[in-house]
Amino acid sequence: MLISTVFTIIILIVFVSIAIVTSKEMSKNKEKDEDENLIDDFHPLVERHTITADPILSETHYQKKTQREDFYQDADFVNKGCQSLNDFVINDDINVFDLKKLADLNGISLQIHEGWYSLVIKLIKELHANGWDKRVYCIKTKYAFLEFYASNEEHLQKIIQGYGFASQSVCETCGERGEMRYYSGWDYIDCRKHYLEKRGKITLENEGFWYEDFFYQWNTIIDRSFEEANYFGQYKTLVIKFDNAIQNERIIYGRLSISKSTLGFGSLVDYLSKNFYRSKHSYIAKFENVEFCEICGYKAVYIDQCECCENYTRESYFKRSGNEEHTAEEKQEYIKDCQISWIKDEGEIYEAKQNNYTKNPSYKVLYNVEELNNWDLD
Repeated sequence: MLISTVFTIIILIVFVSIAIVTSKEMSKNKEKDEDENLIDDFHPLVERHTITADPILSETHYQKKTQREDFYQDADFVNKGCQSLNDFVINDDINVFDLKKLADLNGISLQIHEGWYSLVIKLIKELHANGWDKRVYCIKTKYAFLEFYASNEEHLQKIIQGYGFASQSVCETCGERGEMRYYSGWDYIDCRKHYLEKRGKITLENEGFWYEDFFYQWNTIIDRSFEEANYFGQYKTLVIKFDNAIQNERIIYGRLSISKSTLGFGSLVDYLSKNFYRSKHSYIAKFENVEFCEICGYKAVYIDQCECCENYTRESYFKRSGNEEHTAEEKQEYIKDCQISWIKDEGEIYEAKQNNYTKNPSYKVLYNVEELNNWDLD
């Protein structure tokens, strides 16, 4: 009996061992099959992400290289044949093409507008005269300020910072004297001419109005609304809805958005309030009264701000600054400073040419010639 029991136990142990070995072998084969399947799946991914197997990537690289070569082909500049940063020459004769070649040799692109090219060329000349190694990691505009990422040496950083501050008075578009502007959520530096171009203009006619080179007929307007109210309850944008017949690049889903900074904005809103029943609104009614501005002298003041010179009325200015108990002298100084700023920024020159608004025949200038000459806009 004992022998029989022992024999039975031995047989069970053998069967269990065989089962375990078989199970492990099957598991290995399954894992092998899965690995092979995974390799099969991965193989085309490797092919797709290998540069030599991607004709699109290769073609893009070739096109960019060809574009650079074509760009420099007919240009005349000092470093035309330069292939190395060490061989790059910086002297008084370098120009915009040299600047772009320097960026190429450093593997970067120029992230600035053309108006700042001359300023950056002056910067690299001064850096070179002070021991710069010609390496630069980024050239861009950030918050209307020239950013030039190069050596961390203190004396070079002081030079770079100085040109950064200088950039804040240079028009990014043309290189002439400019000042800080704010439009469509961006800070930038523009002269008066190019700033007015960005602001845009509305011109009213009997059948409709012109805006950004497109004409819109009054009888195609379906509705209007205001969007983006600020802290003081003033809206930044007028949205006009048109019927489906009106289509152009400015209209999105039948809606045209117009910024309140646009020249002629107030007259458009006033026209809508008087000629369209559906435009009746407590806010739109505020545009029915337009006044002369004490600062620029033009009839363009809507809701405590001049559409022409963009300054606030003196009452609104002191209210916004939290100084409602201001003196008559403070009022006078505010108006005078804004008048001089308007003249220095060439506001009067351009408005006199464009004739967008009516001039007040009783307009008073509060500054004298000496104050105008001694006043520094910057």
